[in-house]
Amino acid sequence: MNAAKDEDDFWFQSEKRSFCFESEVDQLRNDTEKLWGGILNTSNFESELQSTNDLQTTKPLLSIVSDKTLSRILRADDNIEKGLKTEKHFEMVQPNATLRQILLGQPYSLEQYKSLASKTSLLDGAILNGDGNAILIIILFLTKTLKRSLVQRLLSERPDAVNVYIHYLFIRLQTNEITDILTMLGHSSTAAIKNLHIIIKNTKDPNRLLQKLHNCHKALFAMLPDCKEALFLDFYIKLLEWQIAIKKKKNDEDLPLNSSVVESLRYACKYHCNTPKDFVMMSPTVLSQDHDISPRLYQKINLQVKAASGKWDDIDRLLLTKGLLGNIKLQTHLHTEDILRILYKYNAPHTVLEKYLKFIDNLEKRLELAKKLSCHTIVIDVRRYF
Repeated sequence: MNAAKDEDDFWFQSEKRSFCFESEVDQLRNDTEKLWGGILNTSNFESELQSTNDLQTTKPLLSIVSDKTLSRILRADDNIEKGLKTEKHFEMVQPNATLRQILLGQPYSLEQYKSLASKTSLLDGAILNGDGNAILIIILFLTKTLKRSLVQRLLSERPDAVNVYIHYLFIRLQTNEITDILTMLGHSSTAAIKNLHIIIKNTKDPNRLLQKLHNCHKALFAMLPDCKEALFLDFYIKLLEWQIAIKKKKNDEDLPLNSSVVESLRYACKYHCNTPKDFVMMSPTVLSQDHDISPRLYQKINLQVKAASGKWDDIDRLLLTKGLLGNIKLQTHLHTEDILRILYKYNAPHTVLEKYLKFIDNLEKRLELAKKLSCHTIVIDVRRYF
């Protein structure tokens, strides 16, 4: 009778029962802790057993379960806990989902990527997607969470990532990092060129620029004699030294520091064609020799400067010479047509134009140019030959 009543109470009671795996795990963990507690303090466990109505004699726990069996039970509990953590870790680390959030501009977190393998997988996924912003975000994350040597090793195997990162460093003017990465990859010349570009573009003070150029040449270009930019750097340093020396001797606003070699030659032709010996380094001739300026370019710039100043006699001394028989000859690296165009541009007198028109041997060409330059005397003279 009592059994039937107990059964009815079981089925009609209001308490709800359900199975929960996590509750079972928690129960197992609690039981395990009790087992450890029983090992450490068997007296408490035995006293509790003695307080019950059970008349059986209690025994120590290790007399019931062997030490080997108990260790297996405890190890199984640890494995279950580790398995849950691993499962939760794999649920959190999803590179594709994270990259999708980055590409779509959604909130994202990289905190769950703690192992080197997960970080590498994330970087490879970004490279596969081909989005530069995503690649840069992952690289910056790696630089904050990995050793520098590890980051450089990962980048050395991924050229696309290197290109993105170098561009970022170039904008940020981080020359040391650029040099380290490119040198590690065997691109020393590229590292030197990028450093030179950053220095020239971002240094305004000429004296500071000169100092940086010397340091750049010593540190990066000294071991690259075959690099054509090394020759350019040599000329650049010479030119800047020449300009600074001019400024110290004569603070002239017509010569802006860090100007081109052509502008420097134009200045030298204008102010230092007849310099005394103490200032010979300022002469346009010395400047042309130091910078391998061609004779043709030198004469063209010199002619333009003298024509603009109306120094027609100086032009004659520049372009004309006497022959063995005393006759006047044109000695120049310029074409006669180019000389006439420059003279006409700067409003040379007709007598000067006619003088140089006579050096054109082809009569038809001379006639054509005489008409364009309105040199009527030459036109009349040439027509006599037809």
